[in-house]
Amino acid sequence: MKKFLFVLLSMTCFLFACKQEENLGVDISTTAFDVKLNENNTLRADVTAELKSSSSYHIEYWETNNISTLHKTKPVIGAGVIHRTLIMLRPHTRYSCQLVYGDNFKTNIREFTTGAPPDEIGHVSILVDDMPRKLPGYLLIYLRKSPGYIYMLDTRGIPVWYEPVPEGVLVANYEAKTNRLYMITKPVQNDFNEVYTGRIIKVMNLWGNVILEKNLSELPEMTGRKAHHECRPLPNGDVLFVTTVDKKFDLRAFGGKEDEVVTGDGFAVMDLQGNIVRQWDCFETLSPIRDSKIMGIKKDWLHANSINYDSEGNYYMTFNRSSELWKIESTTGRVLYRIGKAGTVNIPSNGFAEGMHCANPRGVDEILVLDNARDHIHGTRALMYQVCPNYKKANLMLDSEIPKQYSTPNRGNVQLVDSDMLLFGSSVKGLILFTDRSKQAKIWRILSLPHIFYRAEYIPFIDY
Repeated sequence: MKKFLFVLLSMTCFLFACKQEENLGVDISTTAFDVKLNENNTLRADVTAELKSSSSYHIEYWETNNISTLHKTKPVIGAGVIHRTLIMLRPHTRYSCQLVYGDNFKTNIREFTTGAPPDEIGHVSILVDDMPRKLPGYLLIYLRKSPGYIYMLDTRGIPVWYEPVPEGVLVANYEAKTNRLYMITKPVQNDFNEVYTGRIIKVMNLWGNVILEKNLSELPEMTGRKAHHECRPLPNGDVLFVTTVDKKFDLRAFGGKEDEVVTGDGFAVMDLQGNIVRQWDCFETLSPIRDSKIMGIKKDWLHANSINYDSEGNYYMTFNRSSELWKIESTTGRVLYRIGKAGTVNIPSNGFAEGMHCANPRGVDEILVLDNARDHIHGTRALMYQVCPNYKKANLMLDSEIPKQYSTPNRGNVQLVDSDMLLFGSSVKGLILFTDRSKQAKIWRILSLPHIFYRAEYIPFIDY
């Protein structure tokens, strides 16, 4: 009888202890859980754990002294030894993390400390800070030089993510649905006639995994074309990028040769297998034999510098030399209208740009663009056109100018952050400005970067 009572008491204590562990969410199914700073990246940490059985799990991590920064990775199913990499970490910061799996079981908490970011990206300063509210989100920047980096800052200029790109980055854009970055890399450095071009199309995710890397010289469709200035994700995952286009014309009437090469512009679309699936060029719309100045600009006739698309899938391209914005029907390649001094749409004269850049559709036929300070009269401006295609007329919905001392004569971008805030990327000055939308923009914050950049893309939220 005593032996029976002893066994019964032991079982009761065991069950009670197990119940306590279950209620407390104590680790009962893992044999190992560890985290350490990534060997190759000071703003990433590597988690290793072992699950005894197949289970849904995620990782929670936070700044040790600030639980409000807690982030949960997306849940996945795993079994056996698992590896995850934690990203979007602040430099020189102590972090805590734990594995959460099954029915809310949690491992013991482990800690790690991030290091310093690379020197090339770690010296951003705030010149002006009069921001009326806290601004979440991130800024995507990249270094053209080789070796280079693509990186992200928080909106106060603190680096939170980076990836080395040995060949350098010409231009990049972020795709939120898949956490991928679409890039033209390996920029041409030493040839003046090709200085705006790059040799490689690359797609990778935030963990540094390369999905596509294609050397354009391997593609026969790219004969007579070079990638430059834009590389965007399309909704189906394809890569949309701007190209130069070489074509021969008889320019004897202008003092040239019978087979003179004119470099115009176009775009190409590449699938994620590296195949060119679509091409277009400007020569069906404009002909250089109607341009009396062609001999002086034949090596860079129109200089397209951006392409984007609206909710209907139609394209918008900007051309810097002529300061025009074109809308292109995606299914036919037909140019539906051109906005500019010599365009096909009537606009107010104060809507004429002197250095059109960076098409950013806000809706169908509503497009935000940057007007560089090329005429030295205005500062860099944000212009928004609302086009009525049936009447070939456009209204100027926004005209917001930053002071000339902060303006950029080329490159750069503008973006609507929200209903009352703009971001200006003043590339040549190495400045990122947050402003209101007034005629003479009120400066709310200025970040100063230690290098010239091409654009600064604001990303409001990253789900990782």
